[in-house]
Amino acid sequence: MTSKKVVTKKSMIFRIVFIIFLIVSGALLNQFNVGTNELFGYSTVGNYLIFIGFVMVLVTTITYFTKREKIIDERMEMLRNKTMTLTFTVFIFAAFALIIWDGIWPITMRYSIFISYAVCTMLLFYGIAYKVLERRY
Repeated sequence: MTSKKVVTKKSMIFRIVFIIFLIVSGALLNQFNVGTNELFGYSTVGNYLIFIGFVMVLVTTITYFTKREKIIDERMEMLRNKTMTLTFTVFIFAAFALIIWDGIWPITMRYSIFISYAVCTMLLFYGIAYKVLERRY
């Protein structure tokens, strides 16, 4: 069995740099009035990026102060690989079916909402597939 830290200093530095990038890019987008259409209830894309940056600050600080060691063995890695393979195989087939469906009946939903639903569906399917495969193996 191998033991890995959940949070390392290198990953924390990358997270902090990404948070700063999000907040600065959101402020710049607000300054130059880029992306002024409504996006998920926010008046501009810049406000949305700033909000996501501050949520990431909260999550990063909670993760940093509650870090613990995780035991990752071969079984866990095998489950992760099988689940990812299954999830993305289903995603490819679903995307192909959506292409055909869009050719027959056009999808009139906004792309931003459609993609957010697709990502949430993938995460939900990944979680369900992981639990099912965990009981099987």
